[in-house]
Amino acid sequence: MDILTKWTIALSILSFFLAVISLVSIIATLKQNHRMLESSTRPYICVYGQNINSGSPVFYLVIKNFGSSPAIMKRFAITPSIRNCYKTDKGRDFLADMSTGVLAPGQSRICAMDYSKLPDLLDFDIVYSSGKKEYRDSFTSNIKAGSAMLQTKNEDELHAISYTLQEMLQKQL
Repeated sequence: MDILTKWTIALSILSFFLAVISLVSIIATLKQNHRMLESSTRPYICVYGQNINSGSPVFYLVIKNFGSSPAIMKRFAITPSIRNCYKTDKGRDFLADMSTGVLAPGQSRICAMDYSKLPDLLDFDIVYSSGKKEYRDSFTSNIKAGSAMLQTKNEDELHAISYTLQEMLQKQL
């Protein structure tokens, strides 16, 4: 076998390996782009506590979709039960209804709660879907932490209206 044939065989083998390496790197890049695209377009459900002071403070449990696609709720469970912590009881478990709801991007649901009755730690188990993908979040949180920090405000009626509007703007629930 002459030197030209050996070089041709060597270059063919090298070309084959470079093609395989390129194909593997393209597939890896496509998978990473798919994960990044899904991450940027998926729903993100967050649960937190928020205090609004319009003269007399009210504590709210807020459930918000911070993602950029709708979240179809499949399960929304809180342990221990906070059914007895609603500010007003209308004979209905509003938070249990979240298991069958939909949260649009940027949409939130708020529920007035009796701050003094809420336990310090709550366990959340949330299952929601968007398209064919299902997401599950399980976490423990102190929703009261930092939500009722002291704020000073005047107590007359006109200021209460002003403070309510300011609070809503500041908190953008």
